[in-house]
Amino acid sequence: MAPTVPPRFSSVLPAADREAISTLVGRSVSASSAFSSLSAASSTEDFLQAKTESLAADIAANNKIKDAFYEARERRAIAENDFKEAVGNTEVELAAAERELVVIKRQKKMIIDDMDEVMPKHQTVGDAYIETITNRIMAATGHQKAEPFKQKVFRHDVLAYYGAERTNSKGHIEKYCHLTGWQPAKDVKCAHIVPKSLQSDELAYLFGVRETMLAEPRNGLVLNHTVEGALDNGEIVFIPDKPASGTDIVWRCVLIDKSDATNLVTSGTRWGDIDGKELKFLTANRPARRYLYLRYVITCIYQRRMGNSEMLDQALRRTDVQGYMWATPGPYLRKTMLVALARKVSDTFLPEAFYGTSTFTVADGCPDRGAEAEEDLAMGLSIRVRDAFDEARDSRRADEETGGESDEDGDEA
Repeated sequence: MAPTVPPRFSSVLPAADREAISTLVGRSVSASSAFSSLSAASSTEDFLQAKTESLAADIAANNKIKDAFYEARERRAIAENDFKEAVGNTEVELAAAERELVVIKRQKKMIIDDMDEVMPKHQTVGDAYIETITNRIMAATGHQKAEPFKQKVFRHDVLAYYGAERTNSKGHIEKYCHLTGWQPAKDVKCAHIVPKSLQSDELAYLFGVRETMLAEPRNGLVLNHTVEGALDNGEIVFIPDKPASGTDIVWRCVLIDKSDATNLVTSGTRWGDIDGKELKFLTANRPARRYLYLRYVITCIYQRRMGNSEMLDQALRRTDVQGYMWATPGPYLRKTMLVALARKVSDTFLPEAFYGTSTFTVADGCPDRGAEAEEDLAMGLSIRVRDAFDEARDSRRADEETGGESDEDGDEA
């Protein structure tokens, strides 16, 4: 709805203010009309551009309305109670529009990528936008901004997103692991695909945005605690099959060190049973491909750093794509930053297959910073990556010493 001045208060505003407001409201109506007239076939980028213009027009009109009434109060042309009534809704609408516009501008590339990913399950691009933007706006509120990794909130959101929690016939709570199925809640964790400790300006630049939101449920998977530990320690990766037209992408677990194949994951399930197994989902919701791709990349970098290049090569040659090439092309990571990061973490170059179809060179809203600045950013992020793997290793040792009990209220990775 276009910004408006409550009719009974318009008389307290000077004619010049009323005219300026009328002009700005007209622009808002025009932008909203252009946005509403987009066809169902419009691209996500066109949709987001029109949405940005509509929000900007609303903000300009609401700001003028607010400022006009503040000036009227200064002139004592309006009583305090009337002033509060006149500007109350305007300020609420203004704050909401500003928050939405800031999120779009700071996360534009991610929003477009996510809309493209979820579009197949929606009838309109508008529905895809609503799903994509809702959690991002909620995360921009003061409480969640101050505590971006409140684990109970993340756990709740991930379980709801995947429909992965139930109460069985005996009244016991169970959770659904994408690889091992329904299990007692204590044996299953909501894991971050990209470690939460990597959230930083450096990571945002790698993704081509000005801020990241690793607390979103699309950066989560529900996994048996042993599988989650293997993910954190770089012992497994999740890799897509070559996509078939008109079908959902199939993601598989790949065990890097095949000598672990006989080790137990759960009672009666060994790593050899899970190696190559498809991840199963109970709803139409899926993790974001960029997070799975980055986890794959940092795992490969880590294994090369540990001197396991040959073992890694052998494991990946047995996948559907038979090598390092990522089977679902997309502009996931900034190429120059990725190259610099690989050198910093592992003192080596990644195979060129990483760069062909899964990186970008230009990101709208997040321009390049130059070679020297990128080196500094890569240095900072490489420290975070190394620390994440070191923390995972230390956490495993602590679990082994304490018997590996899962702490439901603890801080999962």
